[in-house]
Amino acid sequence: MNDGAELRIHPTGKAILKISVQTQGQGHETTFAQIVAEEIGIQPEHIKVMHGDTDNTPYGLGTYASRSTPVSGAATAMVTRRVREKATKIAAHLLEVSEEDIEFHAGTFSVRGAPDRTKTIQDVALAAYTNFPDGMESGLEAVYYYDPPNLTFPFGTYAVAVEVDEETGEWRVRRMVAVDDCGVRINPMVIEGQIHGGLTEGYGIAAMQLITFDENGNCIGSTFTDYLLPTSMETPRFELGETVTPSPHHPIGAKGVGESATVGSPAAYVNAVIDALRPLGVTNIDMPLTSAKVWEAIQAAKANA
Repeated sequence: MNDGAELRIHPTGKAILKISVQTQGQGHETTFAQIVAEEIGIQPEHIKVMHGDTDNTPYGLGTYASRSTPVSGAATAMVTRRVREKATKIAAHLLEVSEEDIEFHAGTFSVRGAPDRTKTIQDVALAAYTNFPDGMESGLEAVYYYDPPNLTFPFGTYAVAVEVDEETGEWRVRRMVAVDDCGVRINPMVIEGQIHGGLTEGYGIAAMQLITFDENGNCIGSTFTDYLLPTSMETPRFELGETVTPSPHHPIGAKGVGESATVGSPAAYVNAVIDALRPLGVTNIDMPLTSAKVWEAIQAAKANA
């Protein structure tokens, strides 16, 4: 299950990160650049992120199953730490002290006990090609393959309140609250966007999406005319909360989040509708809960009352 990452810092102090996963709108360019920035102090806008390409990037299994940050993100953190180790040796050389006397914080190497003696990561990057210690190869780059020792376990809770029109079977979401835990949050806005997308897709799954076939085997839901997607008109408002439980084995404590809301929210929507209809004797309706299916369930429950 391992994924690779390659990081090179140029003499200018700018960097290129090559990862083995592909972005599908998750904001990898932002998230992975922030991981490097946090670990070594280069500004995110000075880090180019190159997505998975079998010609140019390290081997990896790609993007699926919310694994990008848990695996490739971990590889990114570890390869940056590997580069920082070499940078520390070069900083010690420049400052004429032992490596053990070097402290690092926010892109600056300083001498323990003499905080005014410093070198920035940009200083070190230039020296890596022009003034490096004897016996050391020039350059400031590394490759790291991360094989996760265990799975990460994001979790969450979704609560939905609905109202159902007994005469038509139409139902509306009055309130939707989602609380997710994806460990350490690298970029809260990116995470919020993924959760919003998952909750919207969860609503589509619960309310309108169906692949079915006619008696001749023709797929009825083969176009977006028949296979419906929720638009801004149908999508309810979401209230988001969070808890943060760092993964104990991930280098930065992060977990996946891309599919969390898609997994948990459909059941919450459906259970809310069933709970509203429970006084009528309705105990189950198979997804999707179209207004026609809800109306039929109401009529059947009344006929059996």
